[in-house]
Amino acid sequence: MKIVRAPLRITLGGGGTDLPGWYQQHGGFLITAAIDKYIYLTGSRRIHDEKIWLSYSDVEVRDAVSEIEHQHFAKCLEEFEIPLGFELHSIAELPGNTGLGSSGAFLVAVIKLLSEIEPRAMSTQDIAELACRIEMIDLGRSSGKQDPYASAFGGITTLDIDREGNVTAAPFKLPPRTKKQLNNCLKLYSTGTVRESEDVLKDQNLDIGGAKQSAADAMTRIQEIGYESRDLLVAGDTDGFGRLLDDHWQTKKSISGKMSAPAIDALYDFAMQNGALGGKVVGAGGVRRPRLFGS
Repeated sequence: MKIVRAPLRITLGGGGTDLPGWYQQHGGFLITAAIDKYIYLTGSRRIHDEKIWLSYSDVEVRDAVSEIEHQHFAKCLEEFEIPLGFELHSIAELPGNTGLGSSGAFLVAVIKLLSEIEPRAMSTQDIAELACRIEMIDLGRSSGKQDPYASAFGGITTLDIDREGNVTAAPFKLPPRTKKQLNNCLKLYSTGTVRESEDVLKDQNLDIGGAKQSAADAMTRIQEIGYESRDLLVAGDTDGFGRLLDDHWQTKKSISGKMSAPAIDALYDFAMQNGALGGKVVGAGGVRRPRLFGS
């Protein structure tokens, strides 16, 4: 039996610049951080039959990969051409559609596990890039490069993306004191609701691709905030970083009316009135999970 886990993530700066509608014209830059919540995957051969057993939020027992309903499982299994007679079981510590990159983390976990079951030498970059290809090309989702790279590389990572979509991932090394301050001050809160990100991301890709100049201007500012966040964190100015989160969120909301909701705005305003320096909704936006920074 093989067991792997892949972490979920939050974005510390530059969120959205990993979307092709943006980086194909301007390049992208993000700071992303893996968190201590994971997607776990176990896999093993079956010795009594040649069935495919899959368990996630549902259970599938199939005779062929072509019969699998779970698209992410199916595409990964097509890629690796695993001989029949195996089972895969997925468990997540947090529900999907909460803006923490669960789809990218799931793909990273599946690819890593399958590369162990049917041995294939793959670097961390190979795993991340294959996950991006499956999500963005094979499945045609309106997602970006961040989630698979954040999960595959782990830790706090900077992602530089050129206009061809090539990603340079590097560890973002911070002093222990700064890391401790971030851990103490960054808080995740659930709204108790979830929302599909596809519609928000599709709108965002169209808008920032040039169809809406105000959205492009907002994304230019968000990319600048990514660089400014990096510089403030290197300098140990976590309060300044917290205020940039507020700048980021106010800018991000201007891109699409789907980014927030009245309940989110009320929660955010309450936090800001009670000591928070800044915050944002993680993921593409919508009714999800806000991240707040307090001094």
